[in-house]
Amino acid sequence: MSQQSFHRTIFKNTGLFGFSQVLRIVMRLITNKVAAIFIGAAGIGLIGLIENILNLIKGITDLGIPSSSVREVAIISTKNEEDEKEKRLLQILYKWSWISGIIGVLITLLFSKKISVSVFENDNFRIEIIFLSLYFLFSSVASIRLSVLRGKKKVTTIVLHQIILVVISTFIAIPFYYYFGIRGIIPVFVATSFANFLLSLFFTRRIKVSNSKLTFSEFLNELLPVFKLGMLLSINVVFGQICFYIIRWFLKESDSIDVLGIYQVSNTFLVSYLGLIFAAMANDYYPRLCNYEKNEEKFNNLINDQTELALLLVVPSILILYLVIPYIIPILYTAEFILVLKILHIGLFSVVLKAIIWPIGYISLVKNDKLMYFKQNVIGDFMNVILSVLLFHYLNLKGLGIALVIMFVISGFYTFYGVNTKYKFKYRKDTQQVLLVSIVLGILAILSISFNDFSIKNPFLIITMLVSVIYSGIHLKKKIYRNS
Repeated sequence: MSQQSFHRTIFKNTGLFGFSQVLRIVMRLITNKVAAIFIGAAGIGLIGLIENILNLIKGITDLGIPSSSVREVAIISTKNEEDEKEKRLLQILYKWSWISGIIGVLITLLFSKKISVSVFENDNFRIEIIFLSLYFLFSSVASIRLSVLRGKKKVTTIVLHQIILVVISTFIAIPFYYYFGIRGIIPVFVATSFANFLLSLFFTRRIKVSNSKLTFSEFLNELLPVFKLGMLLSINVVFGQICFYIIRWFLKESDSIDVLGIYQVSNTFLVSYLGLIFAAMANDYYPRLCNYEKNEEKFNNLINDQTELALLLVVPSILILYLVIPYIIPILYTAEFILVLKILHIGLFSVVLKAIIWPIGYISLVKNDKLMYFKQNVIGDFMNVILSVLLFHYLNLKGLGIALVIMFVISGFYTFYGVNTKYKFKYRKDTQQVLLVSIVLGILAILSISFNDFSIKNPFLIITMLVSVIYSGIHLKKKIYRNS
């Protein structure tokens, strides 16, 4: 496969996933507007806190196997789709998903009172937390089955699953927030996870799985290769969620739960809205990179092409958002959320840095270098919590945005140094040019807002945005259609 065809393939699959992600955002905008009206900033802050705890428990119970299984399935499925080894692997993964889900249920039941107190500051929601335990059973089964689809690169199936799920989720959330307010939050989590569970069963029903007898010792021995990588991924997830919990706890305790809501909205823009590009790419990029692990030229070309495409899509999106965000926040939420601009002023630039770091971050994971992948993630999470707490203390909300940028700079240098030293990875000259232009445009946007504030009438920001759109358009056309 030539360098040019990588661009075309990446763009095509990103477009497919991107469509589902755009629809997801539209549906989420509707849900967030309803949430902002009926549960307010405090309620949105509670949603973020509950998500944090759910991800923490899930990280402990699934042992990172949903993520590590993508690599194992991708490697096996390239050999023979009907291979008995693959069927056996799927049999083991499916059994594990039920075991993991049951463990999650038991942990939630055991700590239901403490979870209620940590989130709602009383134990009046203990019954709801017990009901929430079902989330882990449904989400565990769904996450493993979706990992199998990713590993087998079932692009169309994954997109269809995402589209149906996001529509169902929206129709679940709106009436619950409307009728029950804050007490509707937990039922939304459970009902959405159940819908995800049913859809995952439906879309994987035709994938053949071994029905051979499986003893407990065989189950453990054959799960071990997936477990070894998954365990470190699990520790990464748990550590990251603990760091996010510390940040959220600090914001709530040092200021108010309303500030927690502002922080949650900033994450929604930085992770959910702008993150749609990364989410769209991840479904195709990671399993495809696994396929080229032994081919150094194709491996490096794919990483360079992915980096270029990520930046060419991300930078114009950020600059357009800089122009319109002060006008859309009151529409998407309410006027009380306008303070999120203080975080996003500099925080949006972190997404540019993420587009640079994100593709090379997968290298150690694909190479099965567990320790290196573990360290690069731990460094990022550790810096995030230290910088966020410290800079919020001195600079308030603006400090949270600065913390993100500094964190990505430090973790980015560390990650690149590691893959360059150990795996001899280098950026091509054309990729270096895209990197430089993207960073310069991002810095110019920050400076233009510093002197003229957020405004669609900001002439410097308009010029920067137009340059970015034109630059990206020309390069995308050249790279995607060259030699076509």
